[in-house]
Amino acid sequence: MIYTNEQIDLYLKKMEYNDEIHIDYNTLCKLQIAHLTHIPYENIDVLNRKPLSLDAQDLFDKMIVKSRGGYCFELNGLYSNLLKSLGFNVTNLAGRFIYQDGNTRMRLHRILKIDIDDKSYISDVGVLSELSRKSLELKVGKVQNDGKCDYKFGCNPKQEGEYILYQRKPNKDWKQIYSFSLEPQLDIDYVLPSFYCESNPNSPFINSMKVARYTEDEHIRFFDGELIFYKDGQVRKIEKVPDDKVDDVLKEYFNIVVDSLVKVLV
Repeated sequence: MIYTNEQIDLYLKKMEYNDEIHIDYNTLCKLQIAHLTHIPYENIDVLNRKPLSLDAQDLFDKMIVKSRGGYCFELNGLYSNLLKSLGFNVTNLAGRFIYQDGNTRMRLHRILKIDIDDKSYISDVGVLSELSRKSLELKVGKVQNDGKCDYKFGCNPKQEGEYILYQRKPNKDWKQIYSFSLEPQLDIDYVLPSFYCESNPNSPFINSMKVARYTEDEHIRFFDGELIFYKDGQVRKIEKVPDDKVDDVLKEYFNIVVDSLVKVLV
């Protein structure tokens, strides 16, 4: 879906984006950090067993009009629609997170590839943890820094045609984050994996609240009843949050107001 000029203006106002729009890398990076700092990651509707819609208009109404957030299928879906509406060449991709246990996960992540001139960039505004604050050139082996951590792409030796995104936090070793291929995905391709995340007993989204937002200097996360502050890729402070203070935390740190009649599981 291509958003109208009125919707684009409202979207940019929501992100407090006031710079000129050009179809270039600099604008892409400015849009990405504006999105990360103004539209939070959250799974509150999933916890409340409220079915999610990945329809472009529904995403706009939820996150722009109603000032909510979402998880990767929602956030990167919304962001993809904005970039396309502005004139960027966007391809939606599917990725799988990589964990230390060595088991292969389903592709449960939405990622964006943006082609500008003769280069491709990976842009992602839908990860709970600290991830790149700028778009990354899809060039194998090139080390790129977003001001907080180093990143690079490698080829997946276990799966032909897949790339792996690596992250290196300060004073840490390289860590695999997720893998992905360049096969284009349609909006409808995310409906089934999103439904899995909403309803499967093994889903990590159905039993605990996961909320996160970036600031200029920090990454703030509310997870399993704890408010966690990260700076420069490291945990700086952890605060326990009583159940009766959750609404206050959501409003103060994430600008999320949940209907008080809805019981949120923490």
